Amino acid sequence: MSQDEKYREIIKKEMTKLTKPVKLKVFTSQSAKPDGTKIRACMDCEQFMSLLRIYEENSNGLLTIEELSIDENPDFAKKYDIQRVPTILFIDKNGNELIRYLAAPQGGEIQPFIQALFTFAGAPNYYEAAIKQNISRISPATIKVMITNSCPYCPQVVSISNQFALAAEGKIRTIIIDILTNPDIGQYYDAAGVPYTIINDKKTLAGMVGPNEIIRELIGSNIRMQY
Repeated sequence: MSQDEKYREIIKKEMTKLTKPVKLKVFTSQSAKPDGTKIRACMDCEQFMSLLRIYEENSNGLLTIEELSIDENPDFAKKYDIQRVPTILFIDKNGNELIRYLAAPQGGEIQPFIQALFTFAGAPNYYEAAIKQNISRISPATIKVMITNSCPYCPQVVSISNQFALAAEGKIRTIIIDILTNPDIGQYYDAAGVPYTIINDKKTLAGMVGPNEIIRELIGSNIRMQY
């Protein structure tokens, strides 16, 4: 069995455990052929959507992937500042963007993505109590996590950041960025290695970091989280 087949089997197995409905929005770029049929115009979109359909098709009908063309939904794209495709958005019932993926959820990133899906659908969040306890001390924040799919330490940082965003009632947004498919972003932030975490485009945390380090930067104090 190839590595890709192994990962496909992991997705299939894990997605059958989903018990509540969940919906994601995915922006791609589409163009219409003369006969009216649509084709995806971005180089990575076809493979990206094929991957997401594996998640959707093995979810007992509970995961809905809504594909939106950036060209046909300009107002929505403008509202959420969609500047590149493909982009995955986790948007809550109040319209708050909680998590953005500029990365394909494959390889080592399968598990944190599935965990985020399940939590987004209503599964327990390990960090919820700690985040809610400190929510009044957290200013609106964006956590950017630079990753590659082959990085062994990235999934843990992604998992923590995503769970923080899902627990923070819209006060925290997480952006997961694969710097191999978005090299310009990695270069802009001078991400020499991964994981590389940036909070509010100011504070950078290089390498493996835990929840205490991230929450400390979000709050701006030396508080130690209790779980």
